[in-house]
Amino acid sequence: MAKQSKKAVVTVKRSSTSSSVVHFPQTDKNEQPEFAFGAVIRKYRTQNELSQPKLAELLGVSRNTITNWENDRARPEVETIRVLCSMLGIPLYELFALPNGSQLSSHEKVVFGQYRKLSPVGQRIVDRMIESVMGEEQDARDRYLDENYFLSELQSTPAAAGPGCAFIDTPPKYMFIKKNGYNESADALIRVSGASMEPQYHNGDLVYVKYTQSVEDGDIVICSTADGAVIKQMLNHKLYSLNKALPYGEKSEDDHVTIVGKVLGKVSPLELPADDDIHLLEEVKAQEVREFKKKYGLL
Repeated sequence: MAKQSKKAVVTVKRSSTSSSVVHFPQTDKNEQPEFAFGAVIRKYRTQNELSQPKLAELLGVSRNTITNWENDRARPEVETIRVLCSMLGIPLYELFALPNGSQLSSHEKVVFGQYRKLSPVGQRIVDRMIESVMGEEQDARDRYLDENYFLSELQSTPAAAGPGCAFIDTPPKYMFIKKNGYNESADALIRVSGASMEPQYHNGDLVYVKYTQSVEDGDIVICSTADGAVIKQMLNHKLYSLNKALPYGEKSEDDHVTIVGKVLGKVSPLELPADDDIHLLEEVKAQEVREFKKKYGLL
């Protein structure tokens, strides 16, 4: 009598401080995984010349999380997989060891063969069923995008983590951002320029900004100065850099320093939609896009 193979039990453990990850049970040393999920991530991370710490920073997770993924001790959530594939250029069929998307699988070939055997009437019934299911899936996707993303303004003028960025007199652009419980209170997005606010804010980062002059000691603020727009920390009514190697000089009344707003946080890659979803969001939120363009004379 043949031995029954043990079925692996997959459990999902959710931490109160991080997104859930799927933990896989340990297997026998001689047992081989069905496909090298982690090896694919490692391959494309290396091809993109990203270290584990850098990829972890971009995704807003810990380095140990990346290590666990690449060693097949855990796997990211579905939404994180979308971001990973978009960021690193990983084809889904390769990540999951599926047949190339341009080729029919053996099951698809069987279904296609059965379809061809149907009468024209039967084929039309199947066609209508497929159209109905596809429509329901599209409606569900549209509802998900509409409920989970909002339109935000990206200001044309970046905020310098240094002397200051000259003000650019052009309208802002719109971006779609995934809601996370606090970012909807932001009035705009502003891009960081320079390295003087490292390690918290890096060159090219997007930050959420609430327009207000009511700030507290220790807040990260966006200011307008004679040199341009800057991002700094406010301490004892003075502006400071976080990067000690790039200090911010003393300012006088002649520098016309004015607080524009308070930085609420940094935009995570996980809060940006996948490239394929952007045009869908533009359709779902067409009214908001029109209002934005009308507001800034872009129509």
